Amino acid sequence: MNTLLSAGYKQGLEQFRVEREANLRREYGWLSLAGLFWLKEGKNTFGSEAGHAIRLPARAPVQAGEFTLRAGQVTVTCADGVPLRLNEKKLADQSPTLKADTSGQTDFMFLEDIRMALIQRGGELAIRVWDPQNLVRLGFSGCAWYQPDARFRVTARIKTYAEPKQVVIEDVIGFQRPAEMQAALEFSLDGKELSLDAELLEDGSYDLIFKDDTAGKTTYSAGRYLTTHVAEGSQVVIDFNYAYDPPCAYTEFATCPLPLAQNVLPVPIGAGEQYLGGGHV
Repeated sequence: MNTLLSAGYKQGLEQFRVEREANLRREYGWLSLAGLFWLKEGKNTFGSEAGHAIRLPARAPVQAGEFTLRAGQVTVTCADGVPLRLNEKKLADQSPTLKADTSGQTDFMFLEDIRMALIQRGGELAIRVWDPQNLVRLGFSGCAWYQPDARFRVTARIKTYAEPKQVVIEDVIGFQRPAEMQAALEFSLDGKELSLDAELLEDGSYDLIFKDDTAGKTTYSAGRYLTTHVAEGSQVVIDFNYAYDPPCAYTEFATCPLPLAQNVLPVPIGAGEQYLGGGHV
């Protein structure tokens, strides 16, 4: 029996897909993103009224407060009577300096269930807004998936780089960041020899960002993500049936990294998650 099509395999794949969709549906998951606003030096007001630098959902106060950017530091103050909470504690009269997502200790601000956070990309700072009542989240009916296909479960040879390969990864909004690739994963598919640059993860698996000939047709045009099995010696299993879309396929307010040029495959990978439309186009 083909183990890929066995009941155990299908059960494991289905569990992955259920968890994937549940993660998207989380209260503050990708589907609840409602805004991404780049800060300018000085005061940046926020509230539900038109004209604010940070526009909040309609149920928020008309004028809620302001973020002040000075020399790379951001502080927040709330308007009189506005019940803004910082990390679940009511914000009083002080103007605390906020920690961005790159700090590993992100500060979260709440107005009822509306959430905000400071993020940093390419040296620029922005306020990201989540709204659990976002219609994108409330109307989400699930992902679209290819049927499992044994052809797209391949065993790759691990070609480890003597020194980590230094690369520059661009994201969907144009910012760039340096990164390191620890290996090239070489494999055969439909008689073609292919290779993907990969980042080694702590558990011995590899993280992949790739694009193939289905992009812009049945899959997301910017590419897809995939985590391999844990490597065994000089080999590792790449199962494209587990490929999934980046957050940008669902929201224009994400900042997803894009595939390296060498990770654009000249073959169709008809496996994993398909694209339903929307997001960054």
